[in-house]
Amino acid sequence: MIMRFLLCCGLATVALSTQAMTLYKSTDANGEVFFSDRHTPGAQAFVIQERRIERVKRPVRELPMPSYPQQAYRYPFPWRGGPFRLSQGPNGSFSHTDAKSRYAMDIAMPEGTSIIAARSGVVVKTENNQAGRGNDASGNFVRVRHDDGTEGVYLHLKQGSVSVRVGQRVGLGTPLALSGNTGNSSGPHLHFVVQRATEAGLVSIPYEFNQPVGTLPNFALGN
Repeated sequence: MIMRFLLCCGLATVALSTQAMTLYKSTDANGEVFFSDRHTPGAQAFVIQERRIERVKRPVRELPMPSYPQQAYRYPFPWRGGPFRLSQGPNGSFSHTDAKSRYAMDIAMPEGTSIIAARSGVVVKTENNQAGRGNDASGNFVRVRHDDGTEGVYLHLKQGSVSVRVGQRVGLGTPLALSGNTGNSSGPHLHFVVQRATEAGLVSIPYEFNQPVGTLPNFALGN
């Protein structure tokens, strides 16, 4: 019973709070102004209307949808000639085992094959003076940064054959160097990898060629 009474009182209070309230402004004999909710002769009435606060839903901004599906870039072969053979693919047990080379592909080809840019970008690093295995497992190389921030790297190039410079803008098909057998290489081939910079450093990312790699011959194995 008591709970029902309190609930009724609470509802009455809420109902009153939503109604207008009239106050009366008066001046006493001493000239002091005071307000009261009771009317007195000569008092000036003021009606106070309670403001109601309504929550306004923010309009949801609709992002424009692309007019066509986003497709991953498929790389043309970064060489001229062939057909050549894939001698080691992604996750290869010989050397494609770390984060930087996990998705790399080794293409066996004769030394001196023309290596060309498989995607446009800016040359950010090169090595051109290493002979044989040298001190760098990459051998001679060219690194090209693409417009989307990824980088294509062409490794094991022939000494003295790099024909581009750091800072140079290259287009698709621009000659970069000649294939070789430098660095950690068991035979003449091109090691091509696409990488992306992360907080942990450069990491290899998956990519695909725009056509199948041929099967003959495998120059890395001498046949």
